[in-house]
Amino acid sequence: MKKTREQAVSDNLWGSPALFITAAFICFNVARGDEAELAGWALYACGWLPALGMLTWCAVKRRKPGVGGAVSFLMLLLFGSIFWLTHG
Repeated sequence: MKKTREQAVSDNLWGSPALFITAAFICFNVARGDEAELAGWALYACGWLPALGMLTWCAVKRRKPGVGGAVSFLMLLLFGSIFWLTHG
């Protein structure tokens, strides 16, 4: 079954925090230093933008975020806690 354009964009935006988390993880663990740590926190913070934007969009459209929303926020909270414990 082919997805609508809106569904494809929604799926990609719900999944996009994973890219920001991966980039932040690389900054924290591969590229050491104060600048890399600052960049890691900035990338992690940017990962919240698409998830919060989609949550707002779902509220405006009166739709449930679904599994994508739950996984997106769970990843952000889990990795944010790990980053804070190891680099906070």
